[in-house]
Amino acid sequence: MDLSKRKWSIWTTLVIAFITVFFHRMAISVMADDLIRDLNLTGKTLGNLTSMNFYAYALMQIPVGIMVDTIGVRKISSLGMLITGIGSILFGFSSTISMAYIARFMVGLGTSVIIVSIIKVQTIWFRREQFSTLSGFTSLSGNLGALLATFPLAYLVMGVGWRKSFQLMGVMSLIMALAIWLIVKEKPDGEADKKKAFSFESITNGLKTVITNPYTWPPFAIMFLMVGSMTAILGLWGVPYLMHVYDMSKAQAAGNLSLVAIGFMLGGPMVGYLSDFLKGEIKRILFAATGLFTFIWAFIAMAGGKPNAVYLPIIFFMLGVTTICHILAFTNVKDVNPDSLTGSAAAIINVGEFVGGSLLSFLIGVFLDYGWGGTIQNGTRIYSVDQYQKVFIAIAIIGFFSMISTLLMKGKEKKVNIIHEEGSLTL
Repeated sequence: MDLSKRKWSIWTTLVIAFITVFFHRMAISVMADDLIRDLNLTGKTLGNLTSMNFYAYALMQIPVGIMVDTIGVRKISSLGMLITGIGSILFGFSSTISMAYIARFMVGLGTSVIIVSIIKVQTIWFRREQFSTLSGFTSLSGNLGALLATFPLAYLVMGVGWRKSFQLMGVMSLIMALAIWLIVKEKPDGEADKKKAFSFESITNGLKTVITNPYTWPPFAIMFLMVGSMTAILGLWGVPYLMHVYDMSKAQAAGNLSLVAIGFMLGGPMVGYLSDFLKGEIKRILFAATGLFTFIWAFIAMAGGKPNAVYLPIIFFMLGVTTICHILAFTNVKDVNPDSLTGSAAAIINVGEFVGGSLLSFLIGVFLDYGWGGTIQNGTRIYSVDQYQKVFIAIAIIGFFSMISTLLMKGKEKKVNIIHEEGSLTL
């Protein structure tokens, strides 16, 4: 296979795996009421269950970045999908909350490896000026998984139940583990192996290079604040909100939220191409995106937490378009850190999304339980629009701090030169 075909087959295989990552990440939302009923959950325990995936994902990001930079993409990503498949199947058989926690934690461990692996492949196999465009199409493909986890999954759950749905997802993940093992290759044929022996000291030096770089942290903040809050809504609380406040069916609620995924899918390639076309103009794009994100949540809050249903498709679509601009945070953190530490740098900021997503999923659940009026319908707690309005006010404030973070980013006019030690990790 020639170099061009080889690199595209590797990238495509990992991107298909990324579809399953998003599917697993967002799947809980459309079956929240089923889980509450069958596993006897409260809002707090449901938030905890969702957060298990995020906790594991966040916990593994820095180790995964190190392993991708040292052991390689093929071994790490195939092992990750194997663990994902086993965890998903186990979740389908869960009869207790403890078993469900363990299973979702396994899914988080397994899925944590894919995005860092893709970023590493894009750095090794493709030209630098292609990076943002490729990231955009990666986002499009991944968010196809988020779209599939809305109304298609809702209909699947209504047809075969949530248990068989997760078992099927697990089998698909196992198939992807095998595909990655057979197709993915570490580096182009004939390229010299530039890897140096690594040790605890070299690993810590590499991490120190990234962590002590002040320009690493504004992209991290964007992931923690903007993306983390959207993850909490899309991944858990969006469907219950629409069902409780607008009296929608599960399928209707999931269909409305699917517009966020469509916004992700259409916005990703456009944002990536725009950044590459403008030769790395990231800061202004992200400032505009975080500003619009903040405005949308403020509008929802000012509408009493229940804007006219006519506006919901536009609201959710635009939330998708604005949030997907976070892919430029990966481009930015790659540009301000050494290429040899791409995996570690991407992993560190990716922690932000999942720490933010898990923390907010949990805190929203605690807040909703605290103000719960005692209403139960079909075994599920029903929360009031006033409670959801306060949640949206908090997200608007979070959006404002995301805007501030973009102002602290390295702009294209400020070239950062980073000299790293011989002991740090290299390709």
